[in-house]
Amino acid sequence: MFIGSILMELSTALLVYSGSFKIVIAARVIEGISIGFLLLGYQIYAVEIAAKEDRGFVSSFSLMTGNFFGLLAAGLVYGVSYSTSNSGWRAALGMTFIPATLLLCVLPWVPESPRYLFEKGKEDECRRVLAKLHGSHDYQGEMILSEAAETEYEAMRAAISWDQAHGQDKWAALWNSKAARYRSFVAISSQSLWAWNGGSIFGYYYTIIFSAAGITDPHLQFGISAIQNATWCIGGIVGGYLLDIWGRRTNYIIGLGQASLMLIIQGSITIGIFDKGIVNKAAGAGFVSVYLIQWFLWVTFFSPVVNMLPAEIYSAGLRARGYAIANVFSMGVGFATQYSALPMYRHMHGWVWIFFAGCMLAATLMVYFTYPETKGMTLEEVEVVFGTGAGQRVKAALGRTAHVDPRTPLHFHPNDIVEDEADKSMENNNPRQKVTTSVV
Repeated sequence: MFIGSILMELSTALLVYSGSFKIVIAARVIEGISIGFLLLGYQIYAVEIAAKEDRGFVSSFSLMTGNFFGLLAAGLVYGVSYSTSNSGWRAALGMTFIPATLLLCVLPWVPESPRYLFEKGKEDECRRVLAKLHGSHDYQGEMILSEAAETEYEAMRAAISWDQAHGQDKWAALWNSKAARYRSFVAISSQSLWAWNGGSIFGYYYTIIFSAAGITDPHLQFGISAIQNATWCIGGIVGGYLLDIWGRRTNYIIGLGQASLMLIIQGSITIGIFDKGIVNKAAGAGFVSVYLIQWFLWVTFFSPVVNMLPAEIYSAGLRARGYAIANVFSMGVGFATQYSALPMYRHMHGWVWIFFAGCMLAATLMVYFTYPETKGMTLEEVEVVFGTGAGQRVKAALGRTAHVDPRTPLHFHPNDIVEDEADKSMENNNPRQKVTTSVV
């Protein structure tokens, strides 16, 4: 996250003070790299330190702050629309200095992820971080972790040690087993769904709809954009909260299902009125209203879970790699749909909305029948859901079967545990008493 913040500061400085097109392109490339560092870094860090009861809300902070600063930027853009000088757009771009600078200021006081520390062999430091997160007390000069912290440590130790002993923290572990392929399928598919929600068409088509609705003043158009960003701020907060109440699958299904319904309505209006050359301001206003509702619900239900899920379902040793691969697929699919949007509209006209509605319906069914529920589970219990060897070691370490949500549609049932020399060595090297209490 530190590297990402530095790169963001650099790219913003280049954009604000740019004097040529080449500098703007270089700045945008640096900005893209910085977003990669920040997005992956924050999501991975958030899921690794958050309690299982509020992991969804904590991980959605990036969405909330992004929407907030997007609202500020929209306000600036609205003001810039009245200006004819170059200072306005430079000020709008300079807004990104604020979050990057704030992050650089607080990072020195942010503890490292306990799972990262354990992976690097820094067990004592790992336990100190867990003490900060879950509590501890002092007994005769020795730090004693709370029951919750000790339980998390034991589960973490069992999962990470098993993965390292069996090579399950390598790139090949993303696909070398049935459980690995299932996990990668969920991560990659979940990151690619957004590209099929019709958003790629709006950039080319929306000015036509604005005109049909009688909204031709660019200042008013910018004002509508600002209102939309304001609703997204609210949606991000509500969605992050509901993610821990209703669960990941429910939020996904609502977000995708409503998108399918709204796209059908938009397609019907377009095919029945706009494609026939009919100017109907009421229909245009209705189309714009449906669009605003669709995207508010999308940001509320879909966006919070899609940002978090890949980081939540991968093991500690694969979390960064798996999330990165899923994002590569996401950007690839997004690139394809974005640059095929205009040819699609020219050939399909209003039927393009029906096409994307069908994509969203298919995605809804896929989530319902294949995605697991991970709400209220520790990251190590998620290993159990996907049937990994580390998940079996976690169950043994905790002394009981870890929780698996009964709504999980697919669950692998691996063979009974066979302790090899690596497993026995891991247990023999543990100087602390095994925790046998359940995960709370």
